[in-house]
Amino acid sequence: MKNDSKSPLINFFGGKTSYYLIGLVALLSVTIYLLNKISFIFHPFVVIFSTVLPPLVFALLLYYLFNPIVNFLSKKGLSRGLSIALSYVVILGALVIGGFQLGPIIERQAVDLFNQLPGFFNDFQQTIQNFLDNTPFAAQSDDAMASLNSIVKDFSSFIVNNWQKGAKGIGTIFSAVSTVAITLFTGPIVAFFLIKNPQKLYQAFMAIVPPRFRHDAQELTKVANQQLGAFLKGQVIASLLLGAIYWVVFLIIGLEFATVIAIAAGILSIIPYIGAFLAFFPGLFIAFQDSSFMVVKFVFVWFAVQMLHGDLVVPRVMGDRLKIHPVTILIVLLVMGDLLGLVGVIFGIPIYSMIKLMVVFTFRKFKQRYNKYFGQNGTYENTDFSEDDYL
Repeated sequence: MKNDSKSPLINFFGGKTSYYLIGLVALLSVTIYLLNKISFIFHPFVVIFSTVLPPLVFALLLYYLFNPIVNFLSKKGLSRGLSIALSYVVILGALVIGGFQLGPIIERQAVDLFNQLPGFFNDFQQTIQNFLDNTPFAAQSDDAMASLNSIVKDFSSFIVNNWQKGAKGIGTIFSAVSTVAITLFTGPIVAFFLIKNPQKLYQAFMAIVPPRFRHDAQELTKVANQQLGAFLKGQVIASLLLGAIYWVVFLIIGLEFATVIAIAAGILSIIPYIGAFLAFFPGLFIAFQDSSFMVVKFVFVWFAVQMLHGDLVVPRVMGDRLKIHPVTILIVLLVMGDLLGLVGVIFGIPIYSMIKLMVVFTFRKFKQRYNKYFGQNGTYENTDFSEDDYL
């Protein structure tokens, strides 16, 4: 075989002759075939990953929320361990006091709303039916309502199926209740050690990475830390603020079940763009039971708060550092929801951020190598990778 060492394509893939490319393709094909045949070996690792994921994400959330507070207290002279313990005690005390104060109200309203919501929806549907019967569209109203019932039924089935799929995806060993209990117990413990010595894990990781790749690993770690921190911390704070704002305005306009609807809107808003509106329709049905004026007030304040939250709160809390287009977010939620169920909907954006990070890093390395061997035909721009270049 003629030596092809001068071929840019072969050099690009790191070889010297055509045999190298043939062997590379053959080896890749055999590897894929064998991995497909022994895929069952990886099932325990999937179980371990899905079991560890919720406590780890909860620990990271606590880390990003508490680390700035601990840093501030440390600068005042307190040790990091004492600062963490003090922060835990204060937050736990606030939750206990808030639970005793708001718990009975939330429980009562939630039970009442759960029992009455089907009736609210039927009344709303009947009123719309009566209105359509007095319009030129009366002939189509029955078909429209039948379609609406079908959509509601399909949506309810989708929620139930994905909830079950999501709960199964969190962990196949433990039940959902056990998973939540383990997450709430182990998450703060893991977060304690992360916050107490945040550099220890990082230094241990960097010590494993070969020296040649440490610069890239450092840049990837910095960007990943920024991306995860921006989403986890920002989304939780923004959701709490949204729920608090809704609670105040709902009380002002006199909406029934104001506390439950506001809490639901705040919690569900953790799912970008889609979550908060899942609480819109129950609130609309409730407002409809009161009066037409209440419906107008509810719709007005709902969208006014959404605009205020989107234009003022979110940019200041989360910033614009995720660099994800709203349309991309919607597509990610649909795809991840179908792949992973409830877990995919909740954690889809940070998972996508990490995948995007690795794709951008790999493509920029590809561009650097392309410029090295094919630069005479024109070079790629924007080939450097660092936190500033990425963001």
